[in-house]
Amino acid sequence: MATYIVQYDRKGCIGAGVCAAVNPEQWVMNKDGKADLLSPQKEEGEGQFVKEIDEKELEGMKMAAEGCPANVIHIIKKDTGEKII
Repeated sequence: MATYIVQYDRKGCIGAGVCAAVNPEQWVMNKDGKADLLSPQKEEGEGQFVKEIDEKELEGMKMAAEGCPANVIHIIKKDTGEKII
């Protein structure tokens, strides 16, 4: 089963809430008006979050990334480095 890396730039989030609306299992809106990625594995610098997901989580994460008007959610195939979104 393939694995993917989700990169989220919270500083660039404009609070549209699309991610939380289409994928509430992975995203939640915070009181500060920005989205939070649930259970990120690590923070790579201030406001830069990373999470590894598998194929069963990919479709929901793709919907969140594609719907994000600020383009702050990126998905990369772990084994090849191919940028999915």
